[in-house]
Amino acid sequence: MPRFYLKTIGFLAVMLTSYSLNASGLISNFTGPRILIFAEDFNTKIQCKVLTGSYKLIAYTPDSIFEMDYGREDVHPTYTFDGDLRINKAEADSIKIIPSDTIVVRARKEASGWTEERFYTGTLLLRNGLLYVDAIVQVPVRDYITGVCEAEGGLSAAQSYHEAQAVLARTWLYTNLDKHNKEGYHIKDDQSSQAFRGVAHGKNKDIIARAVERVGDTIAVYDGKPIIGFYHSNSGGKTVLPQHVWSQELPYCREVTDPFAQKGTKFSWTKRIAFVDWQNYWLKQEVQFSVAQWRSFAEERPVDRETYWTIEDKTFKLETVRRNFKLRSTYFTMDVQNDYIELHGRGFGHGVGMAQEGAMYMAESGFDWREILNFYFKQLEFVPVSELSKS
Repeated sequence: MPRFYLKTIGFLAVMLTSYSLNASGLISNFTGPRILIFAEDFNTKIQCKVLTGSYKLIAYTPDSIFEMDYGREDVHPTYTFDGDLRINKAEADSIKIIPSDTIVVRARKEASGWTEERFYTGTLLLRNGLLYVDAIVQVPVRDYITGVCEAEGGLSAAQSYHEAQAVLARTWLYTNLDKHNKEGYHIKDDQSSQAFRGVAHGKNKDIIARAVERVGDTIAVYDGKPIIGFYHSNSGGKTVLPQHVWSQELPYCREVTDPFAQKGTKFSWTKRIAFVDWQNYWLKQEVQFSVAQWRSFAEERPVDRETYWTIEDKTFKLETVRRNFKLRSTYFTMDVQNDYIELHGRGFGHGVGMAQEGAMYMAESGFDWREILNFYFKQLEFVPVSELSKS
């Protein structure tokens, strides 16, 4: 049976792990990232259960710590928590579950109901958000990288693609660990960070695991420092420099003609936008074009990829337009009709760095992971984190 403990405390600061940065900016004694999971919307409820093995549950109440230890032979209950975050009728500030094996979690969203179940290794922390509940997992680095590779490109069976993705995913992790420190975690599990849906479990999980194993703790560096490991779904046939998207110039990024991306399923797209919606957006930008003026503007556009438009005396980044209309990319031409505008586009994503579908085709064509990364970037070196942290 579970064993129960009660300890009184005056003040409690809950942290899942501690870490320190050395002079080179890399992590010392780092065991794994803290990740806000189900980050895309508010969680009205969190449901979780340890599948097998033993585990400890620790509830931090305003004036005490309440602990429960479960052994392998105990019946593991399914817990359902909401914003009140109660355990045995006592309200808690936070609850931590430390399993020896896998824990399964799902969330109930305000608008869409219950999510699918996700499986995690590591530690789960639930935080009282009054109306909502936050779920944070601390995952071993290798399990995190494997999960990212599956979430980002798990349908591919090309091992060298997953090796390239693993190097970029690990590099991105180490250059973004302070992204959400003030909120009590490192990164999120959605596209604002890197997609992560728990441990790899799909049909290519063994291929992905071997790929992550082969590259080990390798990261990509330029001039002795880790790069920002940009990647996107499909370049549409041409990548773009970061300064044309976010105003930040990076010497290791290159603009390349990418024939490999043409084989991808996300190479082309079409979207129709009601002219009134298009016009209302541009009126807010103080652009008052008629249908005829937009048609003339469209006819003047080059066939090649553009990253900004100059209209009269103002310049507009197309990345901002893309986000407003939820376009797949900024690489498109326009067909202007009286009541709608139809966009014919190429690619999916911001277009900077490695194009995942292009990298998959490169891998299927016999390129190794170094050749893939050196095609999309330039002047990179590949070194283990453990060696770089000694410098």
